[in-house]
Amino acid sequence: MIEKEVKIILERPSIKELKELLDKNMIFLNAEEQEDIYFNFVYRNFKITDETVRIRKTKGKIELTYKGPKLSSDLKSREEITVIVKDINNMIEFLQKIGFYPVITIRKTRLNYLDDSFIISLDTIDNLGEFIEIEAKIELEDYKIKNYVNNFIVKYNIKGKLTTKSYLEMFLENYEKNTQ
Repeated sequence: MIEKEVKIILERPSIKELKELLDKNMIFLNAEEQEDIYFNFVYRNFKITDETVRIRKTKGKIELTYKGPKLSSDLKSREEITVIVKDINNMIEFLQKIGFYPVITIRKTRLNYLDDSFIISLDTIDNLGEFIEIEAKIELEDYKIKNYVNNFIVKYNIKGKLTTKSYLEMFLENYEKNTQ
């Protein structure tokens, strides 16, 4: 499956204020506490190849996800393959045995909303900030996704910066800045 999404580094309104607006206009799906463990591979540097392997733990569910390199510069479009895992410790041990090693764990609180063909996620990331992710749930042309995002930004008076960077990329950039 090809994941297509847009991420906004949120300046204003706050997640709390935006939640109040979305509660009136969209279908609230759920709130999640997510813990993502990101891995790298001894034989291929994922920072260079722009790939991701992660284990996500959320509300009793564990997923192993591979994300391929980004396919588009305007949207964050990339191949995504996810499988359900029953035992996180066995999965981590399995990955380590075949050459993967954990790099970082990222924790977030996510509020998910449904609006037509889009999932709107309001994310609060520990030690990183507040974000909006807008993901197409069906196959749509890029221009339709961009139009939806632009209308969303105007309708909810969003101030922020669009980015195609992953939370992992942002964390690693912040780490590199703070250690120089």
